[in-house]
Amino acid sequence: MPRWFLALSALAGLSFVVPAGQAALDGDVRRVVIGVILTGFCWWPLITWLRYHNATTAPEADGAAPQDLRARGQRHWILPVLLLLVVAVLGLVQHPFTSLAPLWALALAATTIWQMRSGGDQVDFTDDALVVRFRNGQEKRYPWSDVLELSWSSPHWANAGSGPVARVRGSAYDTPGPTSPAQLGAVLLAGHDNRLWGRQQVQRAAAAHGIPFTDDLITAINSGSRKARLPGEVS
Repeated sequence: MPRWFLALSALAGLSFVVPAGQAALDGDVRRVVIGVILTGFCWWPLITWLRYHNATTAPEADGAAPQDLRARGQRHWILPVLLLLVVAVLGLVQHPFTSLAPLWALALAATTIWQMRSGGDQVDFTDDALVVRFRNGQEKRYPWSDVLELSWSSPHWANAGSGPVARVRGSAYDTPGPTSPAQLGAVLLAGHDNRLWGRQQVQRAAAAHGIPFTDDLITAINSGSRKARLPGEVS
């Protein structure tokens, strides 16, 4: 998860702490509840990162066949959605449309429910290709012979789902391409354990087809800590 996003989440949470504290001094229980819930949502990415950034990662590829990636763990989002709806109801009933907080909560709850219902994209590991089935019904195939390197991406600011990251053969201007890795699909995997499971399936697929697997590939290349191509690589 990008550090700038964690910093932004922390600052956004702080923006609700002061009003909640003032509301507590004023004895306004409704505003306190709204402030606490919204602060929790803003700080959720930071708390998750602090909890898991030093945790044991997924086990290395064990020779087992990879399982296709499908949505998992939607139940993790039931309580957050209910809390967002509480914020929306409390705000809209008592002070309709005079505050952005309940409208923001309602929009976020609706977006989350839509994500839960759609399940995101699906990823299949077939014998001859990595196949991404998008939620809009379209499909994209990446033959294993064209895949140069694999990695994994957890949810982030630009993408609500997890999924495999790859460099593939093609033009230097392509994304994904030989010098520009990209996330291939966004699968709704809620919960740390489910995301570790998804990462392990990509590791297994990489091992099964003799493809290098590199953690945080996009960050490594963008930061300059490694070159875009592997030593001796032939595109």
